[in-house]
Amino acid sequence: MTDKDKLTFQNDGYFFEGNYSLLLLENRSISLTDAVLLDSVQKGKRISPEAIAMLRKRKLIEGRLPHIFIAKDIAQVTDQKIEYSKHKGLDDKKCEALLLDSLKDHGSLTKPEIVRLLWDVLPDQLDDKQKEYKINNLLRKLRKEGKISNTTIAGNKSTWALVNG
Repeated sequence: MTDKDKLTFQNDGYFFEGNYSLLLLENRSISLTDAVLLDSVQKGKRISPEAIAMLRKRKLIEGRLPHIFIAKDIAQVTDQKIEYSKHKGLDDKKCEALLLDSLKDHGSLTKPEIVRLLWDVLPDQLDDKQKEYKINNLLRKLRKEGKISNTTIAGNKSTWALVNG
């Protein structure tokens, strides 16, 4: 697509990318204000708490502050399905299933292997510390439920395996 082929919209100095210009044209329930705010969210710009509340009430955004992102319906219309899926990541149940299936397949996994398994399927909106916290919570939860166990080998190498697996 060349620059000539892109649809753009400019209003009082605000420049829209093609996806949001089309959204405005195709969806009469989206106001110019909504489109400007959604464009800002998509670009990672901060918007006011009032604007966030309004967009959330209209189901146009998802996520928790400061990691908000456009809702699935908007992502589908604006050709941002992959970005949406990366922002959302796998939910806890799918991460749990992935880990349990991998433990079933391989017998056991070390902590670094578990981190490598889950890291890229967690929401990309999470920072490294949040991803580590989420993985540790998942391991702790599964251990408390009696689904997995942890064994330390050679003083510091921790491995995880299914209980009765």
